[in-house]
Amino acid sequence: MSPFLGNLSFLRSLYLQENRFQGKIPLEIGCLFRLQHLNISTNSLLEGEIPANLPNSLSVIDLSDNDLVGKIPASFGSLSKLTYLDLFANKLNGGIPPSVGNLSLLQRSDLGRNSLTGSIPHSIGRIPNLQQFGVGDNKLSGIVPASLYNISTLTELIIGYNQLTGNLPQDIGLTLHNLQFINVGENQLWGPIPASFSNASRMEYLDLSGNNLSGGVPFDLGRKMKNLYFLNLGENNLGSGDASDLRFINSLTNCSKLKSLALYGNGFGGILPTTIANPSSFLNELAAGRNQLVGSIPAGIFNFINLEVIGLEDNLFSGVIPFEIGKLRNLQILTFHTNKLSGPIPESIGNLTQIFELDLDDNNLNGTIPSKYGIGGRTSTEGDIYSYGILLLEMLTGKRPTDELFTSRQSLHEFCKVALPERVMDIIDPRMLLEETTEGENDSQKERVRQDKIRECSVSLVRIGIACSAESPSERMNIKDVIIGLMTIKEVFLGVGIHGRRQMRMQPTDEGTSRE
Repeated sequence: MSPFLGNLSFLRSLYLQENRFQGKIPLEIGCLFRLQHLNISTNSLLEGEIPANLPNSLSVIDLSDNDLVGKIPASFGSLSKLTYLDLFANKLNGGIPPSVGNLSLLQRSDLGRNSLTGSIPHSIGRIPNLQQFGVGDNKLSGIVPASLYNISTLTELIIGYNQLTGNLPQDIGLTLHNLQFINVGENQLWGPIPASFSNASRMEYLDLSGNNLSGGVPFDLGRKMKNLYFLNLGENNLGSGDASDLRFINSLTNCSKLKSLALYGNGFGGILPTTIANPSSFLNELAAGRNQLVGSIPAGIFNFINLEVIGLEDNLFSGVIPFEIGKLRNLQILTFHTNKLSGPIPESIGNLTQIFELDLDDNNLNGTIPSKYGIGGRTSTEGDIYSYGILLLEMLTGKRPTDELFTSRQSLHEFCKVALPERVMDIIDPRMLLEETTEGENDSQKERVRQDKIRECSVSLVRIGIACSAESPSERMNIKDVIIGLMTIKEVFLGVGIHGRRQMRMQPTDEGTSRE
């Protein structure tokens, strides 16, 4: 970015997002005393620290999705006109400056996906009109300040994936009555789920997973949540193994837009209520594995024709697998392992043409494998391409489609798709790179070329995996294009040699490419 931008003294808006600018943000931007909007987001090569002298005239700062380092300038607290601050997805460290609490006009602040440490400043609770506050996926610790839960204007609160402690205030559903989206998952919160959540009538997304929450779930949790589409209570200490543990399921019949229901990894007991079949025709994920559930699997859940994932593993279910399972034509993952199911595998399971993971082990099943499933069954080229795409993404990321990250949040396909192209190297399994010290490491230019080629190949492979695993069969790559794409990647890959030493050893030969 040119330092001569600082000469544009009448500039009021600077929009440079979604480009390939590199280097540092010029300090000369601080001379633009009329600048109100600054957006330099999504420039993956933009690095360095955030200038501390940004003009006080700014009302919008968006520096998200870059490679910025260093600390958030304490001088931000003097930007009295600031309403929007987005520093999401950088490499910032240090603490959140308490001076941010001075920004009385601030409405949205997203500092997530960085490496911020320390605690959430109590001063944040002084921001009177704050609507969206996000610090998820950092390294924050300490007790969540009570003042944060008293900002009645909040509609989104994202503090998940940190090491925060404390409990959820019992009146949170009353004080944060405008709340639509809350993610406090993957922290160290303890205590019960507040009963006042049942008053959060605007709630759409509720993620309390991965904490140390205990006790029962409020029986009327979903009573007023007519717009709720995501509920994750997984990986806590909820339930007591009692027959009444899942009584709250009855209240979810009011949640007609529910798409994802995750209860896995708790101590819920009793049977799955028949009302589990009533919440929403949109339900596409039901994850209740690793509990103490008993009884038979309700046949009614197989009326959810949009279901893509069913996880009831590691429970005490008995009886047979309902024949109605064949209705779920969109089902991709089915895990019933480690239960007490008996009887044959129903023939109707052969109708599940989209499925790529079927796990029924450690039960008491008998009989034969249905002829429609597996060898001799109806095969689908599109289904094979889908399976290959998922397998390729598994290999590249080192993650399985059933990992907890995907069970309750997003699919492996979506996880990889949102990383394209700038953040692909962040999701690649380091074991895939197998980096070695190269003889040419003193030649920075050659090393940079080598790294660029590795990145290019990785991006191309992820693109193929995503194209093969598209939801609609008609949108998936055909096998011919897959082969052509892989051959092209191979030529590029062998041309640079992922192991610099092997590359250099092969250079004197006439073959032009290295061999494994």
